Amino acid sequence: MENFEESCIEELVGFDNAAQNIFRHLISGVKDLDVVSIVGMAGIGKTALARQIYNNRIIIAHFGVRAWCSVSQTYNRRELVLQILKQITGDHRSNYVNLDYPEDILRKCLYRKRYFIVLDNMWNGKTWDDFLSCFPDTVCRSRIMITTRDEGMARYVKRHSDPYSLPFLNDERSWELLEKRVFQQGNSCPLELVKLGQLVAKKCKGIPSLIIMIAEILSRKREASSWLKVAYDVSSYVSDKEMSMKTLQSSYDHLPDHLKPCLLYMGLFPKNYEIPVSDLLKWWIAEEFVQNFDTLKLEKLSEICLCDLVRSNLVVVSKTRSNGKVKCCIVLDQVREFCLRKITEEKFMQLIVPYSYPDQPEEQRLCMYIQDRTMTSDFKESDQEFIVHPKFSILDHKNPFRFLNNLKHVRVLHLLDIYLDNSLPTAFQSLAHLRYLAIFVKAFDIKWVSHLLHLQTLRVHSSYIMISPAIWKMSKLRHVDINEFPVPVCEDHIVLHNLKTLGMCSMSVADMTRKFWDKFPNVEELRLHINEFGDHISDYSSSALMNLDIIFPSRLKCLSLSEIFLTDELVSSIAKLRRLQTLKLSEIYFTGEKHWDLSDNTLMI
Repeated sequence: MENFEESCIEELVGFDNAAQNIFRHLISGVKDLDVVSIVGMAGIGKTALARQIYNNRIIIAHFGVRAWCSVSQTYNRRELVLQILKQITGDHRSNYVNLDYPEDILRKCLYRKRYFIVLDNMWNGKTWDDFLSCFPDTVCRSRIMITTRDEGMARYVKRHSDPYSLPFLNDERSWELLEKRVFQQGNSCPLELVKLGQLVAKKCKGIPSLIIMIAEILSRKREASSWLKVAYDVSSYVSDKEMSMKTLQSSYDHLPDHLKPCLLYMGLFPKNYEIPVSDLLKWWIAEEFVQNFDTLKLEKLSEICLCDLVRSNLVVVSKTRSNGKVKCCIVLDQVREFCLRKITEEKFMQLIVPYSYPDQPEEQRLCMYIQDRTMTSDFKESDQEFIVHPKFSILDHKNPFRFLNNLKHVRVLHLLDIYLDNSLPTAFQSLAHLRYLAIFVKAFDIKWVSHLLHLQTLRVHSSYIMISPAIWKMSKLRHVDINEFPVPVCEDHIVLHNLKTLGMCSMSVADMTRKFWDKFPNVEELRLHINEFGDHISDYSSSALMNLDIIFPSRLKCLSLSEIFLTDELVSSIAKLRRLQTLKLSEIYFTGEKHWDLSDNTLMI
């Protein structure tokens, strides 16, 4: 192991631990044939790491025969088998081309030998199935190593060893690699360039291939001004940018059709913006990128789409929740640039930053980012518009609604970061296709939006909330997030099957009946302020109040309660929620001892 470290570690900055672990599995490990997978996004260094290991002198000595095969997305199985056969036999005669069954000959040549085969750039399980019959499974400790961008592919071929996922380099490792490549032969960076060099390394986002390309540029520029210019515009100095775009194009082409609009959509967000996943999934659904006959499963399918994009290494997780789920994600600069190119080429959407409206082709989506600038110019109608506002400053009372009369097909309107004036009563009259609405207003009345029968998500931040029974006639609602509103009466014949999230509701225990919750049979997340005793704390000990039957929707996964006494009855009701995953309590009053005791699957105080 020490010899391997000495011969490889200098070239594998940031991946030395992965290299040593992979090396260990190749040299030792099980006696049977095993598969070692290296997983990572395009440019992360999978092939470079595999090459270093493949050419290591200890590896060469350990395996009787070796072969390297670059597979790629489109391949000719026969040609690749012949390529491996020629390397195994050392015979490059042209008469191999005339063989009828080269797979059988390859298998015979490998039988009873300790072989090491690298299949670089594998794309799917079918490719693996095509090759598997060529490789005999003997007890000679033979190994196959694959590189892939798809974690699912790596797990498909797994035998004894888990896949090795290559992380991005941290800032320290990025600078170490950059310095090594710029100042070769062991030379150090001059002190006056160190901080600038570290800034350049940081801008490379931990991507080894990008660091190496930038290092090549910096090695010819030793002036501080030149390094500063590179630092502030790293992407424009990448001489191999077109090659990177071709690599991303191949990844994009390999995506299932339903994932392509999901990825392009993410490219519309500002550079380095952390996209909130909870919002993103709702936007995908609103734009009908995620479709299913069973509408109750749309959120789950959206999560699967995101996971598939993460596994393909086109999307990066930036923050996770305490339960391990993704909270925020980003698309790296190169991926975002690729997406913007594809958006233009495919006329998927038109990006307007900030508001400006050139001549708009028909049947083209429109995306606008309102930034902290003056919004001017006239708008014309577009057949399909999409508006999303990721993050804004207060816009000095600028009112975007004056543009909306001509955007009748808009589906997503996210304005939570803009405090709007009182023009709302008429603002939504023409937006009949709106599916997602998030607004921040002084006062809000549900009658202003009750005609939006396609609305799926309604989020309102307001000081004055007026909710009427009209809200229950909006049958497509999936998520209602309004800061504390009194629950209106719901007519007996109304059932909202699509509703998944409801809050922040203000209601009494007496209204929390099974009959009421049956109107929302699929609610999974509930935020509740139970106001039964808000003004009568001193009367709470009466037996009449203590014995009230408290009922919650049975399918709840997330329950938030505020300003309530935590009684035995309440705890018992919570304990009956078998699907509950998250319980949030705020401003809770205890009637007994202030601790939880979990016994016999029942929560008790």
